[in-house]
Amino acid sequence: MTDIGKLAISLVDAATIVLGSSTVLAGAHPVAAYAAVLANALRPKARFASIIGSYGWGGKMVEQLTGLISNLKVEILKPVIAKGYPKDDDFEALEVLADEILAKHKELGIVD
Repeated sequence: MTDIGKLAISLVDAATIVLGSSTVLAGAHPVAAYAAVLANALRPKARFASIIGSYGWGGKMVEQLTGLISNLKVEILKPVIAKGYPKDDDFEALEVLADEILAKHKELGIVD
């Protein structure tokens, strides 16, 4: 588990926040939910956010986490959610998300 102080420090200058969680009892894992609540309370200057995760038989993880970061003024990028163990299509979707984040950072002049 991540030290909460280190997480808070990392959030301060983050341009993008990606929350990762498995689905537990139809919602986000409690640690991921806590991280979302912390980010929402700190209101970092991030410009983008997304969610990656997995589920076994459904749930509302994406909706829950999106709701928990409602105070953030971010563009929500398309989540990548795998059913069960990730397959090739899921890994390809992660690559697309990573490329989109890189492109957004280049538009902002964060990276070359």
